[in-house]
Amino acid sequence: MKNRYIGIMMVAGALVATSSCSDWNDWNTVQSDINASAEKTLWENISGNSQLSDFAKIVEKSGLKENLNANRYYTVWAPTNGTYNADSVLQLGDKAMLEQFVYNHIAEYSHQAQGTDSVRIHTLNNKSYTFKGAGSNYTFNDVALTEKNLPNSNGILHVLASNSPFLPNAYQNIWMVDGVDDIANYFKKYELTYLDENSSVEGPLVNGKKTYIDSVMVTYNYISNTIRAKLDSEDSLYTMILPTDKAYQATYDKIASLYNYANNTQAQDVENATSTTYTTLTAPNQDLDYLKDSLVRLYIVKDLVYSHNNKYNARYFDGTPYIYNGEGAPEDTVVSTIRSAYSNPGDIFGKDIVKQSVKLSNGRALVVDSLAFYPWESYNPELTYAGTNACRYLTGTKKNVRVNYPNESMVTLKGDAKLSFIEVTPSSGFSKPEVDYYLPNVLSGAYNVYCVIPPANVDIEDTITVVKPNWLNFTLNYYNGSKLVDYKFTNANYVKGSQIITYNTSGKEVKTAIAETDFFNDTTKVDTLFLGKFTFPRCYAGLGAYYPNIKVTMPSTFSTLASKGHTNAFDRTIRICSIILRPVEYDEFLKKEEE
Repeated sequence: MKNRYIGIMMVAGALVATSSCSDWNDWNTVQSDINASAEKTLWENISGNSQLSDFAKIVEKSGLKENLNANRYYTVWAPTNGTYNADSVLQLGDKAMLEQFVYNHIAEYSHQAQGTDSVRIHTLNNKSYTFKGAGSNYTFNDVALTEKNLPNSNGILHVLASNSPFLPNAYQNIWMVDGVDDIANYFKKYELTYLDENSSVEGPLVNGKKTYIDSVMVTYNYISNTIRAKLDSEDSLYTMILPTDKAYQATYDKIASLYNYANNTQAQDVENATSTTYTTLTAPNQDLDYLKDSLVRLYIVKDLVYSHNNKYNARYFDGTPYIYNGEGAPEDTVVSTIRSAYSNPGDIFGKDIVKQSVKLSNGRALVVDSLAFYPWESYNPELTYAGTNACRYLTGTKKNVRVNYPNESMVTLKGDAKLSFIEVTPSSGFSKPEVDYYLPNVLSGAYNVYCVIPPANVDIEDTITVVKPNWLNFTLNYYNGSKLVDYKFTNANYVKGSQIITYNTSGKEVKTAIAETDFFNDTTKVDTLFLGKFTFPRCYAGLGAYYPNIKVTMPSTFSTLASKGHTNAFDRTIRICSIILRPVEYDEFLKKEEE
């Protein structure tokens, strides 16, 4: 984002406000009813008016006195004494006094109160306020004028019944709200202010160095740019969530628990593995505390801003802040500026969470005591590893299959739905394929692990008449903080002593014991096998090519059975749509929704 701050001795010439005057000369002329004030400057008339003495003190202290004394046209809306706390304004820092008060009452060029027009005035701090009225009744920023169109040699003076309220934009407001220091400090850390040489006016060379008569400083914030929000834009409309320090710290601790890194994290070199050997890879040394802190803080801020122009948000932010009062059912989706969709706006903007609502010049800020995003829609998402691009195969022939019109009785799809999966065919009549799935971005948390397996005849145009199930084992390889470990998933439906009955080529019945680690898919549907719950002790997000993997293969007894002709009941071609790691908390939520 870019935010222009105007120096004390410089006024941006680009602020051309809309006016009811049709002639350009009207912008720089005063009314024809010349009186004594018309021969004096704005500063002379303001400082000489006893009802405006407080305003004059503020203008003089801010350093803008000489500007109002110069040959440059301005319009000033000056508040009368006793209608605002002038002492509080005088206690502000010079920059704040200038930006939040003095500039808030002054615009370039001549803006007269005449006719019945309602126009938007851009003041010197780039704020846009409405100037409207008829006859003797006019308002500026909803404040009544007590006197209007007082001519001066360098502009117009209007007298206000009170001060024009300063409305910060979403960016300025971050540092103006009490109790949100954590989020304010984070934004400040990534703020960069630099000289915009192209917009500045050059002065003479001094000692061989370039100087500027008018210096335009530009403030850029990397975080605002990252979350795609022009928070200082007066032409935008946002609702920005500001977590209190309590809410910030609680969210930080919750997310941080999922980023439990290990030094020298190891992983198997799956890419260069053979059917019997793996090489161990070790992640290079890095500042894992810094990585963790950076990722956690970014997850806190990434979805704090919501544009009113987004079609999903318009029903909430129609000029007022959306604060759900618990009556009726809230709509089901809001979308942040980085396009994250949240399905619980009633929680995020609930009346019990919103502590304060702040009107901004470009929207609203909601100070909240809790960040109520669903974790699985924010910092702890479901991880899906598609079969076509997240795996490596061994001892077989692989192809990616795309079914444009799958059998709807096997999978719930609408319209021209498509289904993609990997298909690995054994290289011989006695071999068994092996597929290794890469699992990047796994967090140190609990997941329910699933494997989605389509049957051979999932294509509605397939003429296969005999469809066999797969007999599979799933082994997870992960780093426990000290070494690599193999974990074999156990079938929750296993019955002790269960057997598989097959027939050899002579038709003789052969019984084979089933192990706890054996899985079988249902061929009447695209089957989602539940492999089990697993809690990863270490986090892998942000470590590049260092991550766990899942090996999908057939039991060791399968090759022996194949050599004896006992495999008529099972399909040795492996088909997998995806491996899914779903956070346990999310799975529990889904089950409750189904009840």
